Amino acid sequence: MKLLFTIACLFLLQVGNGQSDTNSLSGIVLDSDTKEPIPGVTVFIPELNRGSVTNLDGSFQLALLPAREITLQFTFVGYSSVILRTNPSKQAKLTVSLEQTTTTVDEVVVSGAYVMSKESSPISIEKINREAILKAPAPSLMSALARTPGVSEISLGPGISKPVIRGLSFSRVLSVYQGARFENQQWGADHGLGMTETGIGSIELVKGPASIIYGSGAMAGVVHLIEDRDASVGEVEGDLTLRGYSNSLGGRVETGVKGATTSGVLWSLRAATESHADYLDGDGNAVGNTRFATQNIKAGLGLQRKWGDTRIRYTYLAQRLGILEEDEMDELVTTRNDRSLQLPFQDVKDHFLNSETNVFLGEDKLKITLGYHWNFRQEVEDDFDEVDLGLNQQNFMYDIKYYKGISQSTEAIFGIQGFYLQNQNQEAAEEILIPDATKDDRSIYGLLNFNKNAWVLQGGLRYDFRRVVADASRQMFVDYGFLLPGEPEDRQLTSTFDGITASGGATFRPDRNWRVRLNVASGFRAPDLAELYSNGPHPGTSRFERGNASFGREQNLQGDLGIRYSSEDFSLSGEVFYNQVDNYIFFAPIGENVGDLILWQFEQDNARLYGGETLLEIHPRALKWLTASTSYSMVIGKRRSDNSYLPYIPAFRWNQDLTVELKDLASLKKPYIGISGVLVFDQDRAAAMEEATPGYYLLGLNFGGSLMIGGQRVETYVNGTNLLNQTFLDHMSLYRPLGIHQMGRNVSLNIKLNF
Repeated sequence: MKLLFTIACLFLLQVGNGQSDTNSLSGIVLDSDTKEPIPGVTVFIPELNRGSVTNLDGSFQLALLPAREITLQFTFVGYSSVILRTNPSKQAKLTVSLEQTTTTVDEVVVSGAYVMSKESSPISIEKINREAILKAPAPSLMSALARTPGVSEISLGPGISKPVIRGLSFSRVLSVYQGARFENQQWGADHGLGMTETGIGSIELVKGPASIIYGSGAMAGVVHLIEDRDASVGEVEGDLTLRGYSNSLGGRVETGVKGATTSGVLWSLRAATESHADYLDGDGNAVGNTRFATQNIKAGLGLQRKWGDTRIRYTYLAQRLGILEEDEMDELVTTRNDRSLQLPFQDVKDHFLNSETNVFLGEDKLKITLGYHWNFRQEVEDDFDEVDLGLNQQNFMYDIKYYKGISQSTEAIFGIQGFYLQNQNQEAAEEILIPDATKDDRSIYGLLNFNKNAWVLQGGLRYDFRRVVADASRQMFVDYGFLLPGEPEDRQLTSTFDGITASGGATFRPDRNWRVRLNVASGFRAPDLAELYSNGPHPGTSRFERGNASFGREQNLQGDLGIRYSSEDFSLSGEVFYNQVDNYIFFAPIGENVGDLILWQFEQDNARLYGGETLLEIHPRALKWLTASTSYSMVIGKRRSDNSYLPYIPAFRWNQDLTVELKDLASLKKPYIGISGVLVFDQDRAAAMEEATPGYYLLGLNFGGSLMIGGQRVETYVNGTNLLNQTFLDHMSLYRPLGIHQMGRNVSLNIKLNF
């Protein structure tokens, strides 16, 4: 209470002091060769999530800024990005020069706790901008992200997928949404990530342990969805996006409006709806009940002042997801455009309320993030009027960080985090998979960042504690016959887990060409509810799932080494990693049945995963209209006890991309055309009870540009995937054991109108 009172007093003091006095920053952006002003350059402040665009004379102006150092990023198509730091109270006017180039390798990232350039971060972070998703969309957001080297997905049809980072998945990858930890029962093999692209400005993927910053569940990495930037001061901005898919006859509509007053009030409202019929495989066969529909509403309100800023956001997401029934596959196939609800299906609803507040205290900063999440999941298998599996989850999280400037080049972060989750089976549920349970996480951590000249050094230490209470005492559990391990008399079990994690890393950039990055970090993960206590049939599947309450915590130690060389014509990078995991938990059939269901059991063993990614980007100075890239990614996962392979490890993958920028064609501005290819190699490193999967090649084509219609710019993108209509199996698909092929040829049309 004393801590909260102190925070409140500081907050009110800063509000009172900051009402009348504000800082502003203005400047001009020029071409480094011609010295001519460049209109349309995006000027962005990541710490504040806002910015501006340069006028016709290349000028820009930003108001309501704090009296401390901030990071500015200047980006424009055809020019290299510029990242700089300045203090508006000491330097109120800037002149920035941009160099012409066809590509840039550097961007600002925020997922490493410190705001810095991606190339300077000792942590491996990949950034996917909104434009990249619009150019090459997918029915699932995770499918769009899975094109990133080192990243893949576990899927159950096009509507249900979850991330895999360097071979690790499920509860080892933590999701961050609107600045807060997002958890919605994604531990289930057929439970998707549950987040969409609605209102998202970019996505950052942390590859490697991030437990120091984010806690238990981030031992493999983080999927961080970053909100679209705020509107410019004094402006109201809106957009409408329409999208269609040929294969599943899918459609998506998203629209939103946002504004920012000159007094610092921020607001936003956004909505989206999406619907898909069953998809067709490469042979033209419909895969029954892979249809799905989603609805999404988001609203936000905020305030900007010299003392800092505060925002509160609300998100509603509803999903109805068809599930393929193994013994009724033929019966589930209906007419081509049928979108009516079929059995079995998932009905999932999420309500997410969160707030983020930044209080600037000189060169120091206090950041407070609070989040409350309600998740309601129903899985219906036998009858529309019955609920087979029903789970209600609510959780509350808090994250309080204090950023302390120690010197010009050294900054520390001290923080506390907490996460309290309550999971309850619905009374109407016919079947029980896991008991009622509560999960209480508490942690304390500290990080140190040194950034001077060619070096960036980071290190941190964290302590986590988790208390889990499983409760099967309600009468519904007694009547059902659900048993906890050991059959305790009071029908309750309590488990506690704790652990210390540490990380250390360095980035060395001796000149503008070379970058060397080394990071060693440990991760901590307590077993999730399903791994500990599951003991029942999983509706919509042929599985009887069983956990183990005696599992210990997972602890890993991973080392990463990355080297990049960049020139004006090309850049070449390579990263290797070695990940040793103690008490690795995995899920596999054991060759037994419970009634008519196959028994799947969670097991625990020590494991190791190793591999890497390489990336070559070509952007010749003599051919500024041409860019190309090729990447190769691999990961191998083995049990250390007998050197056998781990299940659900992605196949090696080779990506190729070539893009040609064309001259303006009448009303079509900045047109481009691109070709892409993905070669997935044979996955013959199969685990026990798992079959090898043959490789395949997918060809893609995309083109687009800006159409000027009635003086209004309309962004238009056309993207084709699997153009050769290959019939293939994905090793990471939960449909693979059933011999069900992935999606065939698919063409999408995406139109975005700004107003």
